[in-house]
Amino acid sequence: MAKSLLMSPITIGKNTFKNRVFMSPMCMYTSEPGTGLLDQRRFDHYVARAAGGVGAIVVEATSVQAQGGITNRDLGLWNDQQARSLAGLVAVLHSYDTKIGIQLGHAGRKGTSWEQVYAPSAVGAFSSDPKYKEPLALTSEQIEILIADFVAAAQRAEQAGFDFIELHAAHGYLLSEFISPITNQRDDDFGGSLEKRYEVIRRIILGIKEHTNIDIHLRISANEIEPEGNSLAQIQELLSWAYRDGVVFFDISSGGLTPTPPKIFPGYQALLAAQLAQAGLPVGSVGLLDTPELAEYVLQAGHAQVIYIGRALISNPNWALQAAYKLHDAPSASLPISEYYRGLK
Repeated sequence: MAKSLLMSPITIGKNTFKNRVFMSPMCMYTSEPGTGLLDQRRFDHYVARAAGGVGAIVVEATSVQAQGGITNRDLGLWNDQQARSLAGLVAVLHSYDTKIGIQLGHAGRKGTSWEQVYAPSAVGAFSSDPKYKEPLALTSEQIEILIADFVAAAQRAEQAGFDFIELHAAHGYLLSEFISPITNQRDDDFGGSLEKRYEVIRRIILGIKEHTNIDIHLRISANEIEPEGNSLAQIQELLSWAYRDGVVFFDISSGGLTPTPPKIFPGYQALLAAQLAQAGLPVGSVGLLDTPELAEYVLQAGHAQVIYIGRALISNPNWALQAAYKLHDAPSASLPISEYYRGLK
């Protein structure tokens, strides 16, 4: 049995994870343009981290529409060919006893490869950055199609064998834009009050629940940085609705909606996760939790239930194995490649 919380198993929804190190979704932009297909570089990238002992991998932001990516080299899940290309990755990661999720999203006004971009309202992204175009407001009919495309992508994820999906409602992309009063200035059923700004996400969650049995996680920016944005209390209320509607876990991040960056320091988002955890919500924390000791502290303090590791896993695919070594956890079922231990000192 693991001595640390970081290396201890946890059950979330239908899934039991061998440890609490989750690889955070991080875009690679290596698909052949316009295809959205998994490529060999990405395949190797994810398998290396599974071999390194992580409990779960969340595959990077994957577009639910052909022109919904951040770039035209993003992964996609808008057709069955893309689902088939991902099924092989799922099978290999499962052979390492690693759970695998996929982050489903749409870039909205932050798409950079398209002649025209769309948003809840015709509110531009960062005016100082020429790569962002002025968006058109989505019509009600386009929103209905968007909701259906999210549900269809979740169905394909389930067919490919994924253990869960993560809805990307953070960092100023489309679902994040619907949530925020800064970017959602609609006066119909999808804008106005907080409840109406949540409506698109609610409809997506309920649609996925109706048509699949896959677990739903959700990533959100719990701090929009600007005073005109949602408060943490509003985010907490929105997450309580999402939990009621069927989301089983929340990946807590911040920022990305406006050019103003969060103040970044080790563990800078853990306090946001902590306040939501204190409200009884099941949350994970991300954001420069790069040392095993800091990650373990966040878990022991009750600030989060899992730790999402990003940049540290880019620099060290064996981060989870090294964390177990530093936290004095012996090789176990959660760390199957114990031969790597000789190189961890």
